[in-house]
Amino acid sequence: MITVTSRQGLFDLALQHCGNAETAYDLAFDNGVSLTDDIAVGATFSNVPAAMNKDTVARYAAESIKPATAITTTEINNILETGEGIEFWRIELEFEVQ
Repeated sequence: MITVTSRQGLFDLALQHCGNAETAYDLAFDNGVSLTDDIAVGATFSNVPAAMNKDTVARYAAESIKPATAITTTEINNILETGEGIEFWRIELEFEVQ
């Protein structure tokens, strides 16, 4: 069984518990969720695919590594609303080339 910690998504969980991010697809399917779902802290997954890379899983466990790269839908929407950063700038309008 896997318990989600802060800012963990399915790819984080797959890497930590299976040693390979590709198992996120199986983890999602086997537990009836989508890869793009926001996963709540404390949520549990009981159907965990077999470890594909046991060395990675062992190292993460030994060093207490818990990948946490998830960004929520709300955070994405907030970023899109503010329109800040180079990905939102238009050349010669907000961004001037000199």
